[in-house]
Amino acid sequence: MNRQLPRIARALLALSCTAMPSAAQELRDVVGTVLAAGDSVPIPGVRVLVPSIALTAVTGDGGTFQLRGVPRSRLVITFDRLGVRPDTVWLAPGVDVLTVYLLTAAVELAPVVTRARPAARERFDELVQPSVVSIGRETITRIPGLAEADVVRAVQLLPGTIATNDYSIGFNVRGGEPDQNLIQLDGTTIFNPSHLGGLFSTFDADAVDDVEFITGAFPAEYGGRLSSVMDVSVRPGRVDRIGVSGNISLISSKLLVEGPVLGTGASFLVGARRTYADFLIGALSDETMPYYFGDGLAKLSLPVGDGGSVSATGYWGSDVIEWPWIEEEPGREGVDLDARWGNRLVGMNLHYPFGNRELTIDAGVSEFSITFGLEPGIFRASNDLRMLSTRVTLALAPGATHDVRIGGGVEDYQMAYDVASETFGTDFFTTTYAPRIWSAFVDDQWRAFPWLFLRPGIRMEAVEGPDVVNWAPRIGLKAFLSQDMAITGSAGRYYQAIHSLRDQNLPWNIFDFWIGADSVTPVARSDHLVVGFEKWLGSEVSLSLEGYWKTFDDIIDGNLEEDPRITGDETVPVEGEAWGADLLVMKHSGRITGWIAYGLSKATRRSRDREYPAIHDRRHTVNVVVQAPGPLGSELSVRWGYGSPLPFTPFVGEWRHRYYNATDHTFEDFEREPIASPLLNSGRYPYYSRFDISFHWEKRMWGGLLRPYVQFVNALNKKNVFLYTFDYNDSPPTRTSVSQLPLLPSIGLEFKF
Repeated sequence: MNRQLPRIARALLALSCTAMPSAAQELRDVVGTVLAAGDSVPIPGVRVLVPSIALTAVTGDGGTFQLRGVPRSRLVITFDRLGVRPDTVWLAPGVDVLTVYLLTAAVELAPVVTRARPAARERFDELVQPSVVSIGRETITRIPGLAEADVVRAVQLLPGTIATNDYSIGFNVRGGEPDQNLIQLDGTTIFNPSHLGGLFSTFDADAVDDVEFITGAFPAEYGGRLSSVMDVSVRPGRVDRIGVSGNISLISSKLLVEGPVLGTGASFLVGARRTYADFLIGALSDETMPYYFGDGLAKLSLPVGDGGSVSATGYWGSDVIEWPWIEEEPGREGVDLDARWGNRLVGMNLHYPFGNRELTIDAGVSEFSITFGLEPGIFRASNDLRMLSTRVTLALAPGATHDVRIGGGVEDYQMAYDVASETFGTDFFTTTYAPRIWSAFVDDQWRAFPWLFLRPGIRMEAVEGPDVVNWAPRIGLKAFLSQDMAITGSAGRYYQAIHSLRDQNLPWNIFDFWIGADSVTPVARSDHLVVGFEKWLGSEVSLSLEGYWKTFDDIIDGNLEEDPRITGDETVPVEGEAWGADLLVMKHSGRITGWIAYGLSKATRRSRDREYPAIHDRRHTVNVVVQAPGPLGSELSVRWGYGSPLPFTPFVGEWRHRYYNATDHTFEDFEREPIASPLLNSGRYPYYSRFDISFHWEKRMWGGLLRPYVQFVNALNKKNVFLYTFDYNDSPPTRTSVSQLPLLPSIGLEFKF
């Protein structure tokens, strides 16, 4: 027996050694999603509790939650929130991912009502990312707009953002240019997202889930642009039944259909929109309307595994102008102006959580094309852009204080320009660009102390064409002064390898013409520094104040003195600088919601040894948005905006070119050529002001919901100056202003079944 003791001891020792790793791994991280049982819509604000260890979490906007340090044993988890039926589930030892469906429940509100945390509060508590604002679908659809709600118009009302006029959805962020904004639809870049020269955006507000907007110093996950990130998420379709919704207005109509796919758990969402002024004018008169646009959006969503999903998003849009420029007459052929442009986009997304890790794969193709011509065959100019992209991101939590994201991707561009005349058999100009951009990044959010978050990161971008490799370090921090107050800061370097050509002297660009970096055109660079202060005033109101400073190098502008015989002098390099401060006070919930946004900014440019104000250099910008109960049972939405004067380059005179007629020795048919001031942007337009108001009513009938509305854009009919025209025939010369949008009343009907 005694001889067996050493063997038994050795066996017990070996057994204990093999058991030690298991003991070290007895804790796990549990991730999950909470959905509505009826339609699988994510439920935010659900309290998730493990009673045995007093561990809690709250679901975010996507219904997701994470519990860290959960013992690997059989446990009870409870789910509870106002408006849903509480539920309890058992968590097995081998399960790390949960999907929970909760039933809605009618509740009687007690005198004290508990509220879920707003998404903005969750970001304040858990995320190091200054300069970010998220706007939900309900807020966007209630902001007054031209005929219908507009996603980009809502973003233009946030601090740090300047819209130079009423006609364009392009926006300048903290001293940057419109082409320096990264705009994504479900993770795929979309170019020139506008219709009617910018009067409408391409995004259907009813199909959007939410919009996340980062105005600067964005983390290493994002790249390829210098100024901002606008991430638009399309919501998945319903999974319980077919639903139909839409909008009928005086200008356009749209229809949205969604529902389940043959009991597979998948869902679809399909939408279409078109203006019909061309039909109405043609039917009611002998006149014709030469313009129309239409677009379509589709999304297919499929759950996979435990908490994973696969989705495909498609978008198509087209603008058409067909205008008889010169009427056909006997002996003379007519000339038609024909212009067509539009977007096409297809994107795929895979999101798959496993354990404490999440894998995301995005792949897509995005195209933009424009053709402008004088027909038949007199003149034709075209620009085509195509981008193929793939991106892989892995999120993991190697420890209780680290959230790491690593990833990489590639963007392959094909850009072509062609200017020709079939009539004269001439190709005036043909060029192509084909940059390919490889990228990789590492981003780590580290809770160094209970009161201090740090977020270091680095991004690498290798650009084929100019054959350069750029390293872009990023850093962010958040120091909590109290539970409701924090100081923030972030800094980083940013690169952009594609540019758009636009005339800075024009107040309105219908679309961007894109070119890529090559041996002649450089990769643009910008450095950001942001310092801020954030505070919550109670549970419904947040305040943020940020100061920023930015530099711009190797951005480009069109060369007005280019020699058509020389290749490579089409652009000139431009440098710049911007500084300012942004204030945002936002009320997130309650009977009255909205925000007050104020921006102080100064933006300058330097080119050819001259420094001048940027075309969007607006010193003060104020936007106030209020949504509240209105008269006669309506929902009232008000927007008031103010902008200090914008710069322009004034004309100081004109050349008159006259032609000598040798027959009768007279001068005739003189042409006028304006003379611009040598001081760029030395003049200023008057200040800008606009007041919009809308009323929505709701009525349930025919088994659905009807929402008639009345809107007044520029309700006070303020004559905001768009541009000036000059007439030097008068003595003294006269200046006439062309106004922006006048008072535009509109009525419409939204419906949902």
